[in-house]
Amino acid sequence: MSKKLCVFPNDALIAYYNKGEIKDRYFNPDNLFDEIHVISFVNEDVDEEKVKQVAGNAIFKIHCVGDINLLNMRKKKETVKEIIKKINPNVIRTYNPLVNGWIATYCSKKLGIPLVVSLHGEYDRFRHMIKKQNFKQYLKLLYTSKFIEPIVLRNADRVICVYKTIIPYAKKMGAKKIDLIYNRVDLSKFSKHTTKNKIPLIITVGRLIKQKNHEIIIRAIVGLNVNLLIIGDGNDFERLENLVKNLGLKDRVTFKRHIPHSEIHEVYKLADIFALAMRTDLESLPIPVLEAMASGLPIIIPKPVSSNEDEELGDGVILVDNKPEAFNEALAKIISDQLFSDNLSKKTLENIKRFDGKIMEEKERKLYEEILQK
Repeated sequence: MSKKLCVFPNDALIAYYNKGEIKDRYFNPDNLFDEIHVISFVNEDVDEEKVKQVAGNAIFKIHCVGDINLLNMRKKKETVKEIIKKINPNVIRTYNPLVNGWIATYCSKKLGIPLVVSLHGEYDRFRHMIKKQNFKQYLKLLYTSKFIEPIVLRNADRVICVYKTIIPYAKKMGAKKIDLIYNRVDLSKFSKHTTKNKIPLIITVGRLIKQKNHEIIIRAIVGLNVNLLIIGDGNDFERLENLVKNLGLKDRVTFKRHIPHSEIHEVYKLADIFALAMRTDLESLPIPVLEAMASGLPIIIPKPVSSNEDEELGDGVILVDNKPEAFNEALAKIISDQLFSDNLSKKTLENIKRFDGKIMEEKERKLYEEILQK
């Protein structure tokens, strides 16, 4: 009997394809399932052939159901339920506890299909951050915190958290069975850069949005004889590009807006240092940090919001105040002290073993197997 998984991704797959974030077997750990069906909340998604690697060896199908939001979700729920009823999956997986999660939960309950929910962010923190920036969006998220998220997480058979810092939120919302499974990093694809650049190359990776604080890294290299490579795209590109020009750094800062995930390991190999000024009140362990660890790079990131959050990183990462001068000082220390730099690299290479993608993929497969056996 074939095993089928129905997936409600966080965004349409076209968004992941455009960002170059299509990963092997992302929806099908160890090729456990024979069929992978994606429910996409758009009218038209990416061509299935371009992204089928997320399903591994399984038959892969995308079902577009059009835009579904807080206003129309109750009208659309039956349409989605009928699609899932025809698919007849063994498990439903949703990648957020919002509208996607609510529809997935409704289908799970009505059709008697086990539900797995993934949490990739701390929604309470995001609500706090967005309150001043977009009050209308804040009100929507305030509504979901009362009437959507608790329903999804209370009814989930399993809840996967990709960071330890998300677990308290999951418990608060009523999650019964919580699993900590970090984002997968294929360590076999990454290797340490052994030839030092004459001028040290700093790399930072992340969407070009204000929350990622790329401005801090740009200002941090002022006065240092280094080059900076910024990988990512977003609506903050023009402002950041103008900042680089105004600071007289045009010859030392390069933007790479699109690099496929299948090639990113080659770019890390060219770098000497990794720095990321993300907001630690919104995220604690982004995938680029794990990839930089896998590449044996000395890493500089902001201090976590609470003292126990740095346990996930080990002692090979430099934690600084999220200010240009703090990053500048840490960069100068690494550049000037080769022994210190080499020691950081050794520690990150050792610490990343805990996050090996093979281990995480096996954990995810075992989770599904436990559900299938029941």
